[in-house]
Amino acid sequence: MWQMARKALRGAAGLALLVSAPLNVTSAADDVPVSQELRQRSTEILTILNGGGDPATTFAASFRKAVPDAQMQALIASLQRQLGTAMGVESLTPLGEHEATVRLIFEKGTARAWITLSPQPPGQVTGLRVTGIMPTDIADLASLDDVAAAFATAPGKTGFLVQDLDENNPAVALRGERTFAIGSTFKLVILAELVREIDDGLREWTDTVTLDRTELPAGAFRALPPGTQVPLRRLAEEMIRVSDNSATDLLLAELGRTRIEAMQARIGFTHAARNIPFLSTMEAFKLKGVEGGALGRRYLAQDTDGRRAMLAGEVADVPGRAVGDLFADGTPVMIERLEWFAAPADLARAMRWFQGRKDSANGQEAL
Repeated sequence: MWQMARKALRGAAGLALLVSAPLNVTSAADDVPVSQELRQRSTEILTILNGGGDPATTFAASFRKAVPDAQMQALIASLQRQLGTAMGVESLTPLGEHEATVRLIFEKGTARAWITLSPQPPGQVTGLRVTGIMPTDIADLASLDDVAAAFATAPGKTGFLVQDLDENNPAVALRGERTFAIGSTFKLVILAELVREIDDGLREWTDTVTLDRTELPAGAFRALPPGTQVPLRRLAEEMIRVSDNSATDLLLAELGRTRIEAMQARIGFTHAARNIPFLSTMEAFKLKGVEGGALGRRYLAQDTDGRRAMLAGEVADVPGRAVGDLFADGTPVMIERLEWFAAPADLARAMRWFQGRKDSANGQEAL
């Protein structure tokens, strides 16, 4: 999910192909070489971000199955709207022989990308994440007051909060207690419940989940065969590290929906009722995408008990392939009513909950 709040401060931009910027190579460690494959694939990704190249050459089949071409085009269009033309690769920092971070220069800002390659020839891309998106006009904001002023005049519904977790009050906030759709940030609640259960001696990080034939959304665990055992720690790590949706849904099912719902209040979510029932990612995709959203509209018309019944019955029974081409045009679907919701202050309280466990082994593991 590319939940890019910076859209509120950006307009549309054009697109052209230009890959002539110089490439600077840095290293995370003196003994980490920069492979020719990393250089080549980084340049190819830049070309693809400009609408050129051949995805079948650059991306491994496993990646293209998880991220179909239509979804990739929607993500590229979103990036283009924010940053305009991709101008070049400024730097490449290897994290290993087959993994690197890349700093990309755009017409109207910068972004970072993390890429990983298959160790098998021809070394195609098996993982790509674009993050650290920074439009120039946002980078030029000189103070938190400037940020608040920019948010206040932006179109749509906006809010944010900046807080030192060692302080009781925020440094600056705009509509800090107003709820917004939070996208993948909901995964913090699942992580918190896992930490609580481990703290209470109910589980260990090394406990495993056995995969069955339950349909999963895109992610590293969808293609694994039934019977595969995956440690809780790995699921938690992938859920947070790359926002893996398959890991998220496995953890939600293992920990239990109602316990995760109750965890919201423990970590400081004062608007938790909006997230009951607490949706999995697959359920959210189905509700938004089946029958053009008709399934979701029927769901929203129910009370809480009716919604739970729908999730256990009709929603569970419909196959994932029935989900339409969600987000293809970059437009959120039912984002005001069908999502995970929290206020900026809720999220700050949640981060303080994690920080409060920094001196325990489990808290350190979560952090």
